[in-house]
Amino acid sequence: MGRHKSITVLGFILSIVLLYFSLRDIEFHKIWETLLRMNPFFAVVPLAFIGSAVSLSSFKWSRIAGPTVRFEEAFVAFLIGLFINNVLPARIGEVARGYVLAKKKGFSFTYSFSTVLLDRFFDLTGLLLLTMVFLPKSSLPPTVSKAIYLLVGLLILCIVLIILLSRESIAHLVSGKLLKIEKSFLKRFAKRIIEVQENLNRIASPFMIIYLICISFLAWFSMSVALYFVILALGVSVPFACVPFVCALLNMGITLPSSPGYVGLYQFLLVYLLSIFGVPKYEGFTVSVLYHASWYIPYTVVGFIFLIHEHLRIKDIQKLHEEQDAP
Repeated sequence: MGRHKSITVLGFILSIVLLYFSLRDIEFHKIWETLLRMNPFFAVVPLAFIGSAVSLSSFKWSRIAGPTVRFEEAFVAFLIGLFINNVLPARIGEVARGYVLAKKKGFSFTYSFSTVLLDRFFDLTGLLLLTMVFLPKSSLPPTVSKAIYLLVGLLILCIVLIILLSRESIAHLVSGKLLKIEKSFLKRFAKRIIEVQENLNRIASPFMIIYLICISFLAWFSMSVALYFVILALGVSVPFACVPFVCALLNMGITLPSSPGYVGLYQFLLVYLLSIFGVPKYEGFTVSVLYHASWYIPYTVVGFIFLIHEHLRIKDIQKLHEEQDAP
């Protein structure tokens, strides 16, 4: 079995197992009772903040991709990438949006995909910053506390890497060392370092880097507000100050292998994170389903419409993904 198929199978197994643990010991009539008390107005409000988050993320990526890339072009490519991640295994949405942008602008795919990698780098930095700003003052479980210390180190590492990789001499030195190692994945990583450096070099001013991190922070904060309104809609009691922290850890956690659309993994993480703040399991699961649906459905519908409009074939994207990971 190939590496990608193995990861896909592992993702499906993990999703099923985590979905089981998310539902274990829940009385289903309590989920239904929680849904019945839903406030329809608060249930619709999250769509506005989810739309804001997607718009901010698309704008950020358009600034990273270069002055010739318009917001609308980045927005279309971004939604197609989200659609692909929702319906196909192996998380090839990033490859998809790089492919769409290259096709629309006449860029090389290598260049377009490198802008996606850098965009994801700023995404991670924004999530880590959100975690630090909204770090709860109350005591956390030991496993979460240890993870927080790891995240602090990761935030510092990300900032240092942005500074170091913006210097051409350092990027070429690291890349050259990796190219000498007889491992195909390290050689691919070495090429990515150069691609990221070339983009960082173009946006290397401290002001621009801070600006992009702030946009990423605001995008994730918008997703946090959307989650808070889902919580309000179901009448669940969670202080607002805790919600961005939950949202940040949730979105870092879904980088683990899972089925398309993060089904199972998403529910498990959100149920666990909300339980830290005293939310019963049945309420946490109901929140996870409604919040998941509030972005999954719009992303999938709009992304599919854009895919058809751009006359794209999923087979071409899958083939490109395989070529990217070939030795």
